[in-house]
Amino acid sequence: MLHRVQSAHTALPGAHLIEIQSDRRFPRHSHDEYGIGVMLDGGHVSWSGRGSVEAGPRHVITVNPSELHDGIPIGGSARRWRMLFVTPDLIENTLGTELASREFRHPTMIDPALTRRLLHGMADIPNSAPDEITEIIGDLFGALLDTSLPIPTAAPPSSAVQRMLERLHDDPLDAPALSELARIAELTPYTALRRFRREVGTTPHAYLKQRRVRLACAAISRGTSLTEAAGAAGFADQSHMTRAFVHQLGVTPGQWRG
Repeated sequence: MLHRVQSAHTALPGAHLIEIQSDRRFPRHSHDEYGIGVMLDGGHVSWSGRGSVEAGPRHVITVNPSELHDGIPIGGSARRWRMLFVTPDLIENTLGTELASREFRHPTMIDPALTRRLLHGMADIPNSAPDEITEIIGDLFGALLDTSLPIPTAAPPSSAVQRMLERLHDDPLDAPALSELARIAELTPYTALRRFRREVGTTPHAYLKQRRVRLACAAISRGTSLTEAAGAAGFADQSHMTRAFVHQLGVTPGQWRG
């Protein structure tokens, strides 16, 4: 199995770069950040908010905050991609609410000029000062985010699923059994499971695991130690957190921290 990672935070808190070469299949997960990047070699098929999409060499790839996605290598062969992740707060605080109210409409795109622009911008970021990085991010995100339409209002979860989500959010350190969630939702366990997957895109257990990873990411970004981040996010220990990071994101917590 091939899996190589290069990860680095930048001089601007809230923005970090990552490059992965891997033949792994990634489960459905989400990020708190916007992600923009380029598939450098190979390709994969992924589930996204726009349905199933395929990215090949030199394709632009994007992901919105909280958008569930996965990744399956085409033909089982390794692919290599480079991404820039930026928090919505950074965009709103440095570039304004207009840009922060938009979303990426295309998970993959074929645009050679845009690909070159992204690669040049990402290459410049590691050696740039915060003000320069802000300009690069504004230029790249302005080119990719739709500037004519606001983020469409998604159908809210049903009241039953909303109650299950509230339980998972209120106490992510205490994993509820399916029977407890079903009781909260006033459904049978089977119906609760099926409805949750249909409306959220994954199972309650898988959702809780990715929720814990996102909580740990946020804690690490604030400068919390890895051991403390593991405990705060509900992991049994740091090694458990590391396995969850690698499984979902393809990076270790240390690589995420940069």
